[in-house]
Amino acid sequence: MRVAIVSDTMVQSGGAERVVEVLAEAFPSAPVFAILYCPKRGPVSLASRVRRSWLQAIPGAVRFSKALLPLYPSAIEGFDLSSFDVIISSHHALAKGVLRSAGQVHICYCHTPMRALWERPNEEVYRAPWAARPFVRQILAALRMWDLATVSRVDHFLVNSGVTKHRVWKHYRRSSAVLHPPIDTERFTPGASVGDYYLVAGRNVPYKRIDLAIAAAERLGRRVVVVGDGTEKLSASNPNVEIRGKVADAELVALMRGARALIFPQFEDFGMTVLEMNACGRPVIAYGDGGALETVIDGTTGVLFRRQTVDDVCAAIVRFESMSFDPAAIREHALRFSKETFIATMRALVANIATASSVQDGGTDVMPETVLAASLR
Repeated sequence: MRVAIVSDTMVQSGGAERVVEVLAEAFPSAPVFAILYCPKRGPVSLASRVRRSWLQAIPGAVRFSKALLPLYPSAIEGFDLSSFDVIISSHHALAKGVLRSAGQVHICYCHTPMRALWERPNEEVYRAPWAARPFVRQILAALRMWDLATVSRVDHFLVNSGVTKHRVWKHYRRSSAVLHPPIDTERFTPGASVGDYYLVAGRNVPYKRIDLAIAAAERLGRRVVVVGDGTEKLSASNPNVEIRGKVADAELVALMRGARALIFPQFEDFGMTVLEMNACGRPVIAYGDGGALETVIDGTTGVLFRRQTVDDVCAAIVRFESMSFDPAAIREHALRFSKETFIATMRALVANIATASSVQDGGTDVMPETVLAASLR
């Protein structure tokens, strides 16, 4: 089976990009088609395999990638995938809109239907300058129509969590199967000693609510290290709060191994960082909603708090400090989400597609749901 992997833009390092890297590892001969790719900020390991869209030829395309959003549908539809049997798209924006023929099978691994189109369109409009708002509103409306029209181009939806499963049904009216994202449990491993600090790790964008962790640490007088870059300018009045910005991969792992716990105050569809921390044998203090409800065992692998307030984060830290946690049990929990499990499932799925298509007269465009279910056991 000739496999092609399709991605949205890969101009940063995040969960979606890590999934694409693992998909590429699962299918080492598959090329990776990306709307835009930045070898400095995106996944370096894919540099020799990425085939970029025509948008890459525009000067400054990577730097102004968000401004080019209205052109993404044309870029996605511009990929020639006619020589492949199976298309696997990694979708959180518009990647699922690739064109396919009747004889091809398209599996979409959906991180979420695009939030700007379906979850927060009004917020996106009102973040724009007032004179541009009518234009932004029209662009989002047109992209929603295109996104909905391309749902039929997907044969099977895989989703990263129950949260995304609900969204795919709500917005696309399509059923899906949950396959949790891959955690690199060989890279994230326990360390020798634990320090006196809490860790916050992730892109500093508004919905991550890093401000809650900083405010709680300042109120309680706890040491916290904040790593990750983004659009928000972070500041702290307390010398116990250390804002480092983006750090190297090796330093991130070292910080995870030595932290008392990861503070995770945001709502996430899944939240791979939680399990990466657990793979290092360290617990988490997480907002108890979204993907955290599928990954955090309260009292065993971490502590959950119910509201996104400074008071609740402070209470969770105090509760955490009154408890004890078993690093071995925490890591054992993370191993359930290992990269190896993800790779084995994806390979089995494609193999089952080949088996199913060999007994069909009409080609590979229809596969019994029982085959999909068998692959995900």
